[in-house]
Amino acid sequence: MPKPAHASSLRRFGPILLAVLAFLVFRAVTSDDAAQDISTGQCVTADPARDVRAVDCSDPAALGRVVFVQREAFTDDSSVRRICAGHGSTRAFTSAVSQGGTGTVVCVVPLT
Repeated sequence: MPKPAHASSLRRFGPILLAVLAFLVFRAVTSDDAAQDISTGQCVTADPARDVRAVDCSDPAALGRVVFVQREAFTDDSSVRRICAGHGSTRAFTSAVSQGGTGTVVCVVPLT
């Protein structure tokens, strides 16, 4: 009697599916929200590899000075604008790592 096709497919693709699942769990557990390390007063720049990162204020890559940081904030456009407007900022960075629509909002003012 031949084996059901479902069982042979599971044996063939099961290890691959388990490896992909293990990788996704690993990434979720070890994901780095670079914005978590940012604090008020620091200067920041955009870094495609790490979201936003702190730099020396004399660095030509500096995009502004942080005036406010809110963690676990809603990261939709209107929420971010409202948060930063309350701190005199019209520029913001949000963490790329967001869960359930929340993440870190970093409000920035231009360097003078």
